Amino acid sequence: MVDEKMGTPKKLEELLGELVEGIRNAKTEEEVELLKKKAEIVEDLIEAYEGDKDLEKIPAIMDKVGDMIEDILVPLKELLNELYSPERVQAMGRSVAEFYKNLAEAGMDRDAALELTKEYMDAINPGKKLMEILASFGKGGFGNITFPGPPGGQGGDDGKEE
Repeated sequence: MVDEKMGTPKKLEELLGELVEGIRNAKTEEEVELLKKKAEIVEDLIEAYEGDKDLEKIPAIMDKVGDMIEDILVPLKELLNELYSPERVQAMGRSVAEFYKNLAEAGMDRDAALELTKEYMDAINPGKKLMEILASFGKGGFGNITFPGPPGGQGGDDGKEE
């Protein structure tokens, strides 16, 4: 028996009503306390039942979220395939090797040249930057993305022509 309007079992609603009536008619303090505890238990049961109804919505939500994720992942996969195409990776490798070679030929210490080369490789790796930005979205951030505002910030007075 489910109350169509409230969505809770009708017997629980009736029991809660009886308990409230019992509290009104109680003769002793102990009776009132006992009935209040019983009423709280029934209220918890009603809340649990209502919460379980939310679980029924999960498949519909997952269908919608699944479609949205698919709409995001397919272009993302295509982008990563483009960023890491064999030609691009080969060109990036040549660029990194040439960078290290130039530092070494200029007389830089091998360890320092290697460290700078690692930093250079991180800086020219667009896929890694993209993944860092996407990961920061999951943490509530916006990565290294800055949103431009009016010239000169809020007031706009730094953008004056001189």
